[in-house]
Amino acid sequence: MLRESEIWTEKYRPMTLRNLIGMDDKLPQLKAFTKKRNLPHLLLVGPPGTE
Repeated sequence: MLRESEIWTEKYRPMTLRNLIGMDDKLPQLKAFTKKRNLPHLLLVGPPGTE
């Protein structure tokens, strides 16, 4: 359950790779990281808005 005081980035971050929007070209690399269980620190950025 989300709390009002929850940090915005935690509240709205994608919980699965399926929830990423507009990152189709990056998904294969992200899936490879997770499959190898070798996920480096990442900062994913993109234009505001969705779909």
